[in-house]
Amino acid sequence: MAETKLNYKKTILTGFGFLATSIAWAIYDPYITKILNRLLTESDTVTKMSNLLVEKMPLLAKLAEAQGEEVVLAGGGFTLVPLFIGIIMTFDNIFGVIFQPTFGRLSDECHSKLGKRRPFIVAGAPISALFFLLIPIIYQTTKSLPLTMVCIILFVFTMSLWRAPVVALMPDLTPPALRSEGNAVINLMGGIGSAVGMVAGTIGVLLCGLIGGYSKEAISADETLSFPYVFAIGSLVMIAGMLVLLFFVKEPDSRIKLQGEANAYADAQARKLAEKEAKKAEKAARKAIKLSKGERKSLLFMLGTLFFLFCGANAITTFFSLFAQEILHKPTAEATILMLIFAVVAGAAALPAGKMGKKLGRKKTIVVGLAVFLVAFIVFFGVFVGMLGGKGLSINKYVTVNNSYIAVNEKINSYNADLSDAAKAADTELEEGSTLSVDGYIAYLTDGSEADKYEAFVTYLGDEGANIEAAVISAATNILELEADSTFGEALIAVQDAVSNVTKILGILIYPVLILGGAANMFITVNTLPLVLEIGGVDKVGTFTGYYYTATFSAQIASPILYGFIRMFAGTYMSLFYYSPIMFALACIMLVFVKHGEAVPDEVIKEAEEAGD
Repeated sequence: MAETKLNYKKTILTGFGFLATSIAWAIYDPYITKILNRLLTESDTVTKMSNLLVEKMPLLAKLAEAQGEEVVLAGGGFTLVPLFIGIIMTFDNIFGVIFQPTFGRLSDECHSKLGKRRPFIVAGAPISALFFLLIPIIYQTTKSLPLTMVCIILFVFTMSLWRAPVVALMPDLTPPALRSEGNAVINLMGGIGSAVGMVAGTIGVLLCGLIGGYSKEAISADETLSFPYVFAIGSLVMIAGMLVLLFFVKEPDSRIKLQGEANAYADAQARKLAEKEAKKAEKAARKAIKLSKGERKSLLFMLGTLFFLFCGANAITTFFSLFAQEILHKPTAEATILMLIFAVVAGAAALPAGKMGKKLGRKKTIVVGLAVFLVAFIVFFGVFVGMLGGKGLSINKYVTVNNSYIAVNEKINSYNADLSDAAKAADTELEEGSTLSVDGYIAYLTDGSEADKYEAFVTYLGDEGANIEAAVISAATNILELEADSTFGEALIAVQDAVSNVTKILGILIYPVLILGGAANMFITVNTLPLVLEIGGVDKVGTFTGYYYTATFSAQIASPILYGFIRMFAGTYMSLFYYSPIMFALACIMLVFVKHGEAVPDEVIKEAEEAGD
């Protein structure tokens, strides 16, 4: 007798595989972009390529200056770094498109004691976990871009080996009538994995202090010290998820066990051939069911809507940690906590979004979600521009001021990191108060406080100190209208005040933006796939699911490169706040032309059933 109720215990255990993949991707985007940003910025090859391009196209240098990027010490000037980050961050999606279907098909044909799917999971998860753990370790020990890239590529490849089998495991073990309910449980487990990944940064910082012996000052000076611990959490969860599937999830043995079963196997093969022929006939019949001209138009515009939707959303998830670093001056651990707020609100809005789609209509609910997204972005960006206007600054001028502050802060952090390394090498504790701060540096510059401590820093800066001083004074006198004969200390005070005033307000405003964005995201996400499937009808669910994922995967491959190109010219990650709204606005325009895909109202279904009776 077929099961009539979902076995929640078995489904939750099965969901540990999806949880394991979700935690990896929750950590991957914010931390890998930070690692790549450092490696690419410090790469002589990338610098030479950027300079060569400027030599060949002098207009690029003028454009960089117009965007407020003359502060070379802060990573300013024309640079290819954002574009390269965008290209590298598409690798996981490209590998997913190429390899996941292959390994999914291979798992369909797998015959083993562990079943069809678990061999791929048992083999793939530990290898993925190993390469995942090696990424920050290789980065820290070698500072080598090629070696780090090898680990990244091997990680995304091995993830492709078991992602499709782990997704297919739940449908294999769940009766068809219960798969929607099972899918909800699996996605809940994935959400838990993502949430753990987002708090892994905070846990990693604590472990870095407890196990690594680093002080809070040292970790604050160099946040990458905590990265191996963050990635270790992801690796351990991946292995734990694999072990749960290995020992607690029973997948049927897919081997031919006995010699005497050869005839049964031959019969099974014959049945399989017959089923294959039947499927071919069914496929031909489905092809014969043609969409009307209006339905085809709706499908094309809906796929365009999805493309622009995912372009806007992907840029945010991929580059948010770099935005938080540049504009909000928050480390990666805090940036991932902000994204956790977004994810929690999105999860809470899932059921209301589904009910709203049924009551108000899918298309209208998606429009509401897009409108909320746009309002949140416009308010945030509007407040930012308004604050700058009140200070007589343009965005480009603020970028120059902010970059000059970042140049000072990064050098102080670099010095503090070296102090921490020296203490570690000598097997001593870093003395409390021995690290530097911008406030302390200002005090030294203005009244000579802690002279010995900061004179050592000035010596550390060497010739570069003169460049930083010139950049800060230039920003303060030419942009903030400080008197031309102002000292370095006075200039740095003006720069710090200008930056901190903006950062404080944006740091508060980002919370309602993320709350509204999380809810809006779910209003959109919950209703897009059902709308696409409704256009195709029940006979073409598989085909139209393929269309859906083609559009979304295409966006996730194109968007990091496209936004990386835009960021390269814009000069600031604040450009997210006009790139994404433009993408969402284009999605809105596309959605206007979608005239099909709404759910059939319950009353109509009831009337049809009564008429049938």
